[in-house]
Amino acid sequence: MENEYPPRPPRKELLFYLNILDEKTHEPLGHLVNLSNEGMMIIITDKLSAFQKGQVKNVSLQLPDFDEFTKKFINLQVEIRWMKPDINPTLYRIGCYFVEINSDDLPIIKQVQDVLGF
Repeated sequence: MENEYPPRPPRKELLFYLNILDEKTHEPLGHLVNLSNEGMMIIITDKLSAFQKGQVKNVSLQLPDFDEFTKKFINLQVEIRWMKPDINPTLYRIGCYFVEINSDDLPIIKQVQDVLGF
């Protein structure tokens, strides 16, 4: 069966997880695991009901308190592309595509990859 989406671009794994929050309530939803200019993978423990494949969701990426970052949060609109159990049975992985991102935040996404990625 063919994949319904094109192959994903290379992503940077991060040295440590960043919080993914609900954009309106700032309730924690999960943690950022890897990142590209087009999307991200998050990992969750108990918020599986907050996500559905194909859903478009508004989330905030909480940036670390480093001098390199000029903001505390980046607001993103993402489409949930896939959901899979992690090798750890208490975790779930979710692949997201950026539907909408402020053009001023694109350099910050790149900066997160450069500063925290490997």
